[in-house]
Order: sequence, then structure tokens, then C-alpha cells
Amino acid sequence: MSDISKTTINLPKELKKELKKMAIDEDTSLSGLIIKMIEEGMANRNKVISDED
Repeated sequence: MSDISKTTINLPKELKKELKKMAIDEDTSLSGLIIKMIEEGMANRNKVISDED
């Protein structure tokens, strides 16, 4: 069994276009790029929350 869960999101066309370009530049898939960006955003958010304590 896979540890990946599929989901669907709606993105503005221009944003998707920019993300696809970034993924190509980083030699990764659109999904891989989005996962990386979400993980980085979560890490930054957790850092801000711990800095507030």
C-alpha cells in the first residue's frame, strides 16, 4: 500500500504555468515541487510558532 494520498486543488492558470516552469527548472515534477513548497511552508510556520513561545 502506498503512503501517498491523491488530492485535487484548483489553481489559477497563470500560477500553474509559473509552477510548471519552476518544476522544469528544478528538474522535478509539478507534484514534487508543490510537496516541497508545502513542506517548506510548514517548517517555516512551525519555526515562527516556536519563536513566539
